[in-house]
Amino acid sequence: MTPSQARILVADDEPSIVSYLKDVLTEDGYAVVTASSGSEACEVAEREQVHLALVDLMMPGLSGMEVLKRVRERMPATRVIIMTAFATVDTALEAMKQGALDYLIKPFSIDELKLQIRRALSEVALVRENRELKREVERSTAGGTLVGESPAFLKAVEQARKFAEGDTTVLILGETGTGKEMIAREIHRASPRKTGPFLALNCGALPESLLERELFGHEKGAFTGADSTRPGLLEAATDGTLLLDEIVEMPPSLQVKLLRILEGHEFMRLGGTRPIKSRVRFLAATNQNPDKAVAARRLREDLYFRINVVSVTLPPLRERGGDIGILARHFLELFAREKGGRVCELSKEALERLAGYRWPGNVRELRNVIERAVILCSGPRIEAAELNLGAPVTAEASPLSAWMSLSYGEAKKRFEKEYIGRALDAVGGNISRAAARTGLDRKNLKGKIREHGLKDTDDPGEKG
Repeated sequence: MTPSQARILVADDEPSIVSYLKDVLTEDGYAVVTASSGSEACEVAEREQVHLALVDLMMPGLSGMEVLKRVRERMPATRVIIMTAFATVDTALEAMKQGALDYLIKPFSIDELKLQIRRALSEVALVRENRELKREVERSTAGGTLVGESPAFLKAVEQARKFAEGDTTVLILGETGTGKEMIAREIHRASPRKTGPFLALNCGALPESLLERELFGHEKGAFTGADSTRPGLLEAATDGTLLLDEIVEMPPSLQVKLLRILEGHEFMRLGGTRPIKSRVRFLAATNQNPDKAVAARRLREDLYFRINVVSVTLPPLRERGGDIGILARHFLELFAREKGGRVCELSKEALERLAGYRWPGNVRELRNVIERAVILCSGPRIEAAELNLGAPVTAEASPLSAWMSLSYGEAKKRFEKEYIGRALDAVGGNISRAAARTGLDRKNLKGKIREHGLKDTDDPGEKG
């Protein structure tokens, strides 16, 4: 972490010490904020989301030890160095036990202080790098890779990488399953924020109250069951990127609050009274037409203008030509490796069947088809029949002629699977909301989900 990326808090009740340390550290390029009491130190540390706090042990109000405890509870990633002129072995041990990174005895040399600061910020950077490496491993093992050669897809990737260089909000458009989150991750990976966290929130997957808690976090006692303070994603994504997926599904009341954050760069936890600086880059995504959503008053026009500074549109898989085969081989290699390497290729007929299918579920559906075929395949090669795709539908065929090439039973089965799958995707996999959306009985819908091998995110508390 470079000095320009680091925010340091200097908390001491001696104005001359605060002024001196601020001048010295500012000259080295650090962003420095200050406090003259323990309570002010806690407030500033939280509001400014500092990386390191230099805290005097003896201050009016809250002591340095109490500040240390509160900061470590509320901001686990923040490192704290205790400063004092009254050092004892017991207080030093207690400070380290409470989570202080180090203990400086006044008067200390500036060289010693700078050494401790570099050590602290290196530790912060290492934690971030390890966290990002873990996410990278998780993405690679889950097939999270931008794969394709079609002009439309490459254009979208090129735009994403270009927009990554700035810090503006990007709106990502595309049908369900086209890879909007992967493009968002690519924007993050190619941006100056790449060492920070990347987090995603599906705005249509949670009820309004839970969505608000997830986004803003809450203070202890903010509502029944809030037994402790919990930071939300706006804090967890500090210095990183937050993707708001299916932004059109966000309730209007939260759209207003989001607009305020985008314009004022501050927010408060639920039940909180102190503003917290927002240091997050926002990305937004939707599978819907945002202009129609604005016209239907489901998306605020002012919010739309704010999130649509620049946009990337991902093409559906049916418009990506040869990418179908490339992606199929990529997923085959991934799942074959996971399952012991028994299956190693797709037959010519299987590739032709894949190319002729219209892929209503896009890349996500292709991934699921290959995974299922690898599991069910009886030999080293996947044959067309093992894809379980029904009769091929060519890109040149009209929708009616394509359906007429199927038997009534197969057409009904495929329509039902696509209809229910899209309904689930629209509500983040929630069965109750999908049942309300389709008009189907919940129990009946669950049976059809199992019948078609679809995935849901059922709430255990809604069983019945």
